[in-house]
Amino acid sequence: MNMKKLLCMVLALLLALSALALAEDGDLQAQLDAANARIAELEAEVELYRPYYERQIVAEYGDGGIIWLDDAMEEYEAAASAYTQYGLSIDDYADYVKQSILENLVQQAVLDEKAAELGLTELDEEAQANLEAEAAENFETYITTYTSYFAEEGATEEEAREQTIAALEQYGMTLDTLVEQLRDSYVSEQLFNHVTEGITVDETEIQAAYEAMVSANETDFADDRAYNNARNNGETIAWNPEGYRAVKHVLVKFDDDQAATYSALQSTLSSLNAEMEALDAPAEEAEEAEAEAAETEAEAEEEAEPRTREEIQADIAQVAMETEALYSQLLPKAQEVIDAFEGGADFDSLMEKYGEDPGMQREPNATIGYAVAETSTTWEDAFTEGAMSIEAVGQISAPVYGSNGIHIIYYMADIVPGAVPFEEIAAEAEASALDTKVNDTYNAQVAAWVEEAAPVYHLDRF
Repeated sequence: MNMKKLLCMVLALLLALSALALAEDGDLQAQLDAANARIAELEAEVELYRPYYERQIVAEYGDGGIIWLDDAMEEYEAAASAYTQYGLSIDDYADYVKQSILENLVQQAVLDEKAAELGLTELDEEAQANLEAEAAENFETYITTYTSYFAEEGATEEEAREQTIAALEQYGMTLDTLVEQLRDSYVSEQLFNHVTEGITVDETEIQAAYEAMVSANETDFADDRAYNNARNNGETIAWNPEGYRAVKHVLVKFDDDQAATYSALQSTLSSLNAEMEALDAPAEEAEEAEAEAAETEAEAEEEAEPRTREEIQADIAQVAMETEALYSQLLPKAQEVIDAFEGGADFDSLMEKYGEDPGMQREPNATIGYAVAETSTTWEDAFTEGAMSIEAVGQISAPVYGSNGIHIIYYMADIVPGAVPFEEIAAEAEASALDTKVNDTYNAQVAAWVEEAAPVYHLDRF
């Protein structure tokens, strides 16, 4: 309620009381003088507190709508906490954040009023019951999830439940708040549906959406990882880059002990290669390296003699031999896969029987495979080279030694470059066009409602 309305109510009440008193007492002028004096006192008090009152208002909209400082500060403190979690200071973005908060609060308030005006906030019994049931289910999930965090050791099941509920309440999580949140979401959804009901798209809009999808893919998929992520996530592909083939594979995977051994061998190899590179470094770099090493080992009684190239190469050869021996433990199973394929087995059945790559066990990869090109950066080099070494569609690779084990790769198809024909993704293009139009329509209506409310922002009070 704004200041003007408050003053009017006070004055109206006093006038009513004055009229009553006048009706009961014959000294009309004395009563009127007393009433006028009291009105003057109240008006003076209103003026006295007006500056404090106005400082609490950080935005105004519509017919007397107000956003209070306390509400805005609650949002700002939450934003500051989020910035801190990312190692940032909100002070560097304070004005932008504050303006955004005020605009969002005004918009939400306008939408709440519009939903009430349209009668969308009045839920029928069935809708309310469904929300309460969903909230209760969610609350029980929270209790189950967080009991181990909040319950005291040795507590009975009932005590643990009560302790968890008490802790959740401290964080503002109660059954009532969950019901309120779900109700707000439900009302927002009803308002969205009210605005966008009956929207359709025509062929021109669908064609425009298709062309936009192609253009976006052509830009985004210049990056191999973006292309593979889109495929692996089951996104609609409207354009394919040049030089890709689709492959599937059976991974014969290292067990935990073998994986640990492989990791240790690779670490040793990395150190040996660095040692070899130091021998090949220019004299000046070698001197700098020796100086750093001498400083690091200043406390050593004797400095070890540099190892020769032959000694390092011998160690590298030893690592290679041990790595080969590790892979040899997997070769029998890999050979089973090769023999079965050459005997006519379907590769999908071999993946199901032998494969240990989770990515090949879920859709869409299980159907469309992985996309690999000479320049791929998504996959490790050994896998890429193995996939590209296969001469023809329908053939498999020799055993490919990778960081997770041995791969047997199947060349399933070439991926046709360029735009995917419209007919193949017409339904997706229509869905995209409709989604865009629906959201644009709703956003335009929201903007119109907010503009009609003519908000005024008092950023200097925030």
